[in-house]
Amino acid sequence: MKHKIIQEYIGSLTKEETLRCLESDLLIKDSCVLESVNPFFGYYADAPDVQKPQYLYFMLEEAVDFMELQRIILEVNLKSKVTVDAVWATVTVPNNAKMPALRIRNLPQYGQISVLQQHYREAGLPLKKHSKGVMLDHAAIHIEKFFFLEELKEGIFFDAQQAHHGYFIIPKYINWKEFKRLTAEAKYDVSLLNFDAATASLFTSKNIIELVRIYREGIDTPMLKAIRDRYYHLLNLK
Repeated sequence: MKHKIIQEYIGSLTKEETLRCLESDLLIKDSCVLESVNPFFGYYADAPDVQKPQYLYFMLEEAVDFMELQRIILEVNLKSKVTVDAVWATVTVPNNAKMPALRIRNLPQYGQISVLQQHYREAGLPLKKHSKGVMLDHAAIHIEKFFFLEELKEGIFFDAQQAHHGYFIIPKYINWKEFKRLTAEAKYDVSLLNFDAATASLFTSKNIIELVRIYREGIDTPMLKAIRDRYYHLLNLK
C-alpha cells in the first residue's frame, strides 16, 4: 500500500469575500468581528442550496508580528477548550486601506466567540473596537498560513487538512486584478463545473512556488486537471 506523502509549507493565499459586521451580544463588549457572507463565492453563488462553511475575522487595532502571533495562537490553543484554525489575515477595503485581522475557521458555535476573544485579549492580541454596520462587498482577503499538501502528480496538489481544496502550479506571479479577469475568462468554458479560485504562494528555501487554489465540493484529479488546462490555455502554456 502506497503511503501518502504530505509536505508542509509556509505561504500565503489571496481571495475575495463579502464580509459583514456581527451585531451580537455574543461578542465581548465593544469589539469588531466580521463574518464571511459568501465563503468561496465563485462556487456557492452557483450552488445556493449547499451549506456554507463559517469564517470569522477578529479585527485588530494594529498589525502583530508574525512570530508573536504564532505564540499567541499556540497559547490560546492550549488554554481554550475550543479547537479552531486561526491564521493571520489582512482585509483590504474599497478605499485600499488594509485592516489587520485574525481569521478563525471551524468554530463550532457562535456562543463560543466571546470566550475565544477573551483568551486572545488576555494573551495580548489588540482586538479592534466595534464598528457598527460594516458591510464589505468583495473585500480582498490575504492570509498567511501553513499549508499541508499532498502532491498527486507533478504540479497538482490536494489539501491534506481541508476537503474540496485543490491546487496547481502556475509559472509566474499574477496580481489579484489580473487573476480575477483570468478566472472570469476561464469560467466561459461551460464544460467546466462551478468552482471558486484564489491565488497562493508557497515559500521554500530555494524559491517561491505560485499556485491557483480551486475550491469545489467533491473535486477530484480529473476535474482539477481540466480546470488547470483551461488556465494554462489562457496563459498560452502547454
